[in-house]
Amino acid sequence: MTGSLLRALAGHAEAAPDRAALVTSGRQLGYRELYREAAAVAAGLNRRGIGRGALVGVHGEKSAEAVTALLGVLLAGAAYVPLDPSAPAARRRGLVGDAGPAAVLGPRSRMPRLTAELGPVRLLAVEDLVEQHGDEPYRPAEVGPEDLAYVLYTSGSTGRPKGVCIPHRALDAFFAGVGPLLEIGPESVCLNTSALHFDVSVVDLLLPLLHGATVHLGPALPLPALLLDLIERERVTHLAAVGSTLTLLAQQGDGLTGRRLGSLRRIMTGAEVLNPATVQSWLAAAEQVRVVNGYGPTEATCLVVAQPIAEREPGRTAHYPIGTPLPGVTVAFRAPDGTVSEHGPGELLIAGDQLMTGYLNRPEEQAAAFLEVAGVRHYRTGDLGRRGPDGVITFAGRADDEVKIRGYRINLNEVRGSVESHPAVAQAFVAAAPDGRDGLALACVVRLRAGAAVDQAALAAHVAGALPRYMVPREFVLVPEFPALSTGKPDTVRLRELVGAR
Repeated sequence: MTGSLLRALAGHAEAAPDRAALVTSGRQLGYRELYREAAAVAAGLNRRGIGRGALVGVHGEKSAEAVTALLGVLLAGAAYVPLDPSAPAARRRGLVGDAGPAAVLGPRSRMPRLTAELGPVRLLAVEDLVEQHGDEPYRPAEVGPEDLAYVLYTSGSTGRPKGVCIPHRALDAFFAGVGPLLEIGPESVCLNTSALHFDVSVVDLLLPLLHGATVHLGPALPLPALLLDLIERERVTHLAAVGSTLTLLAQQGDGLTGRRLGSLRRIMTGAEVLNPATVQSWLAAAEQVRVVNGYGPTEATCLVVAQPIAEREPGRTAHYPIGTPLPGVTVAFRAPDGTVSEHGPGELLIAGDQLMTGYLNRPEEQAAAFLEVAGVRHYRTGDLGRRGPDGVITFAGRADDEVKIRGYRINLNEVRGSVESHPAVAQAFVAAAPDGRDGLALACVVRLRAGAAVDQAALAAHVAGALPRYMVPREFVLVPEFPALSTGKPDTVRLRELVGAR
């Protein structure tokens, strides 16, 4: 049945009106109040002729008003388009121009800035809608399976951002598939660390609200001490964060040593290849936690394959598999010669109800993103992997993570893993950079652990002890912190610039 989140919110408002739904630095809203405000936004949109089939932009600043806006857009039958508040004004203006939203919602305090930055688009203050329509009875709009729930823009690594259109059919399938894995319930306390324009927010914001849990909206910047203090103080049970954020938290000060993390039950992570040492640090610090390594592109509603990790293995260096498909998801593999198989190796192809409708206003790119296999539409991920005899899938990097140097084919993830196995290294990034002698050479950006010291020669010797010499980076650039995107992921464009890679 379509619209499970909308029905659940109405049910929680009726059955547990005073249970905390959303907690921010300045407000706490119970389910009744959250639903009332979201319904007021929906009523305000409908009265202005904005409803089913429309797109509505939402200024994605992490606040109660932003969450109210997202939910209100859904209740109105429309789809939300979150705008990254930290992005340059020109980029946000470009996204608004591309999406053509019927309106953009934001907090009253940001209206002057949004007016100046976004150009000729209808702006509505969330507080105004709540004040004007907060006492009106509201019946949520009926939505169909193919009606859009949200449009998320990709990072634009191709040079032109693409709007990924996720329908209610996909969102409902995701909720049904991932729910049993995370076991979130009304007594759960969940920490939102992801930006609202990042697809992980579906996991750490919408999914907890579906199940009647309490969501603490984390700060816009993942400040390690602040987040760890919050986890301890509020006895957080569920946390979702990209791998680099988990590493940052695990290495803050004395790491997780001495932290009271016994309340944690699930940590959902993914979006990057996991550092095994990071996973083991969390497993050692929180005796009841299970880490879930998730894999999935935005085009398939965040997560399609998952691997629960509970084994305490101090000193582990082997990378974790990404696991098995969620219920309703099919994964196949396409070899370089175009043949498709169940076990691979090859490019991961994804089928099932979690797939996007397509890219907004990008018919050519949309056509290239899909491949029909035996009459079934599959999404081409560009990621490489294989399925083992036990049915578990391992990730082998992206197709463009493989380079050829001096005739040797090299997987950059393998080199990065070797560098990160050095005890002084916290995080590494490897790229192929122009080289006057060989055309291309490997170069590596390294962030050291707090208090650690190591020189380039020692790092090169360490890698040479594990990999062939042609896989040893010629240059190591040491940095205090990795540049990051607003989503928390490493900024690969800036990292490549540090080593002169193209």
